Amino acid sequence: MTDHRIILLCVIPLVASLVSIALINRRAWSRLVGVLSFTMMLGLAFSLVLKITDAPEEQSVLVSQMGGWTAPFGISIIFDSLSGLLICAAAAVGLGAYIHSFSILDPRTERRYYHPLMQMLMFGVNLSFMTGDLFNLFVAFEIMLMASYALLVIGTSLKQLRQAYKYILLNVLASTIFLMGAGMVYGMFGTLNIADLARIIAEIEADPTRQLPAGFNALAVMFLLVFGLKGAFFPLWFWLPDTYYTIPISIAGLFGGLLTKVGVYTVARLFPLIFSSNGDMMTNSAGQWVGGTSSVIMIILAVAAAFTMFLAVLGAVSQHNVRKILAVHVISQVGYMVFGIAVMSGHALAGCAFYMVQHMVVKCALFLCCGVMEKHAGTDDLDSLGGLLKRDWPLAVLFFIAAMSLVGLPPLSGFFGKMVIIREGFAEDLWILGVIGLVTGALTLLSMLKIWSYGYWNPDKAPTVSQPQAVKSSCRSAYAGIVMLVGFALFLGFGAEAVYKVANRAGEQLENPKTYITAVLGEGAYEQVDVLIAARTVEPEEQVAESIAAPQVSTEETGPEDEQAASELPQDLAKRLIVENPPYTVSIPLGKHGSIIAEQAVSTQGALWPMPWITQTDTGWEVIEE
Repeated sequence: MTDHRIILLCVIPLVASLVSIALINRRAWSRLVGVLSFTMMLGLAFSLVLKITDAPEEQSVLVSQMGGWTAPFGISIIFDSLSGLLICAAAAVGLGAYIHSFSILDPRTERRYYHPLMQMLMFGVNLSFMTGDLFNLFVAFEIMLMASYALLVIGTSLKQLRQAYKYILLNVLASTIFLMGAGMVYGMFGTLNIADLARIIAEIEADPTRQLPAGFNALAVMFLLVFGLKGAFFPLWFWLPDTYYTIPISIAGLFGGLLTKVGVYTVARLFPLIFSSNGDMMTNSAGQWVGGTSSVIMIILAVAAAFTMFLAVLGAVSQHNVRKILAVHVISQVGYMVFGIAVMSGHALAGCAFYMVQHMVVKCALFLCCGVMEKHAGTDDLDSLGGLLKRDWPLAVLFFIAAMSLVGLPPLSGFFGKMVIIREGFAEDLWILGVIGLVTGALTLLSMLKIWSYGYWNPDKAPTVSQPQAVKSSCRSAYAGIVMLVGFALFLGFGAEAVYKVANRAGEQLENPKTYITAVLGEGAYEQVDVLIAARTVEPEEQVAESIAAPQVSTEETGPEDEQAASELPQDLAKRLIVENPPYTVSIPLGKHGSIIAEQAVSTQGALWPMPWITQTDTGWEVIEE
């Protein structure tokens, strides 16, 4: 359904960034413009999600074709259940981190280009979630990454520059591979439009006479490498912990909530629709025809999920700085999302979508709590923290809620996404991943209790601050950002049914792309796939007769009367005796009344091919002319 308002989700941050450039060194005005921008994005995204949630299936995907050029020739901007959920969460995370920075960020850092860069980052993130083709996905990535490069070095410390160099180098390499992969996709299929690619793949899957192009699996692995690096999948996570440890804590919270989820989103969007295909078609538990999945891709995703969850959580438990624990936990929680994608069922993808949303909010909230903890103690070293429960009990409550949400303690938000993903894993015989997910949750609880016991329960050891009221007074905006995000996390937990309704539709649309393809390409775009599926479900008798070999017919022990009946037997009736597999050999004695008794003489499978026009009688198999 066409709705041009969705492009405002990209226009708002772009205009706000330009206005903020004109307001350089005017901090109050820059803050006002930024808050208005994030608030408008959140309000618009939330209203659009409400619109599509109650809409019929055919109206649940909103599309805007740029310049009036129809897909796949123009630029398509698409807002569906998956992108809507993530944009709402991204806007909330951006607003919370932005307000938090007013108290935490050095005024000298905030004075220059911090405000425009925050808006450009959100522009790139929103465009990544809504773009409808691979080339503009690359453009959105570059906009987001260029803003993140500048934000990484905005404090200009030596350790920031050292880690930023590694981050930039790896992302430039990944972007180069991405662009090469996009060129190869265009060479194979003649299009870069995601819906058009999904349509082509669906037609190949539905047509048993067609195959995927040579090298398709290698291309899929190439894209998985690119998006795995951006999403911090195993073994491509090594850039993240030190990078997030060096930057200002408000920016670290924003990055922890947003950047890796963009990489996860692209895998969740592109692989069920396109790159996980093996060129075959199968039915799911609901009886719907869906694409088969490549064993190579599924094995890579499953291995990446297992090691991302388990090894990363071990790294988090071993750390002794709050920032590093939280940074490494970004990786381990990404493992749950990859787990959901690896299962590749509609419910598992729904659980992945729900878990992405809650993790964006909760992880950012924990980083923001860490910023206030550093204000109290002057450090994030657990050996130098202590007594924060007595000194600042509201912060302790907020941190505890966010931490238990990350762990997945019911009825908080993290529980529902993990429950669905792990349940689907066991249902699809990926029980090893399910067990690893449960163990990872237990170790996550251990690491969060480590922060809680050292920072909040232990005696006060903070060496630098003896006046907690002064910290509370100077961190009012920081508390506002944390309260907003923790409140959002509580809403995701106690209102999980409403949120999961949207996530479930997102999972269904990823598993069965008909709605997405039709919304972007037009009403007739999926007709050919439907025709092929119908032909595959019930093959016409003429196609059956032409596609399989004729049986061996024996008229030994028959009299002249029977031989004459055999010569006059209608050809279409003879065709109905054809057995699909060549190893079958059928002997056909003819009776005086024209009935045909077909007995199986040789079968490698031990059973006659099932045909509705063959019935078993006391004397054998009888074929009755209709």
